[in-house]
Amino acid sequence: MKKVIAVILFILFCLFIRIAVGELCIVPSGSMEPTLLCGDRVWIDKITYGARFPAKWADIPVINVFTWIRPLREMDRNTHWKYRRLPGMGYPEVGDIVVFNSPENMDQLLVKRITRIKKENDTLHIRRENYLFLRKLIAEEGNDVRMRNRAVCINGICDSIYRLKRTYYYVEGDNSADSRDSRYFGYIPETLIVGKFNCVLFSVNNLGTKGKKIRLRRFFHKIT
Repeated sequence: MKKVIAVILFILFCLFIRIAVGELCIVPSGSMEPTLLCGDRVWIDKITYGARFPAKWADIPVINVFTWIRPLREMDRNTHWKYRRLPGMGYPEVGDIVVFNSPENMDQLLVKRITRIKKENDTLHIRRENYLFLRKLIAEEGNDVRMRNRAVCINGICDSIYRLKRTYYYVEGDNSADSRDSRYFGYIPETLIVGKFNCVLFSVNNLGTKGKKIRLRRFFHKIT
């Protein structure tokens, strides 16, 4: 009985670390080169910004194995629990490298650097040149945005000025020639941010037919 309790406590401890503290992530592409290399094993720090509470059953380790069953998986896709975070030590800033759910595919995690921030209560001045880009931001907050007779109309009222209700982040890959980022999908809301990257724990270079090689210089390499 004691062994069973010990196993249960160990599983609960691992769940706590995974959800509230951080987790290991493998960099799959070269979109952040030379800062991050393909094959880097990086720790996702969830404490700095405050860990997100799970939004559905599939977000909870161990329990999510049940969502492999097709009927349960389909049911869970329509599950959206209220967005909440634990208190953090700070907020995302320009220059931070963050991991987030892709707005184009929520099951995919992306790693990019924050280059611009639109803060809560910031005023947007909407013009024809930036309409298509800013329209996504305003629509994200539940508004109906349309262009009528060359005038911007928000919820049926023609007004070219809008005040944001939340904070949004513009993210880009350091290797801009090989990165799908905010230049394609626009600003991302704070709700999509999983955590921050601070350090490469270790790195494995895939040499193809020659096998794999540990990059010795990448052990505990600090990310800037």
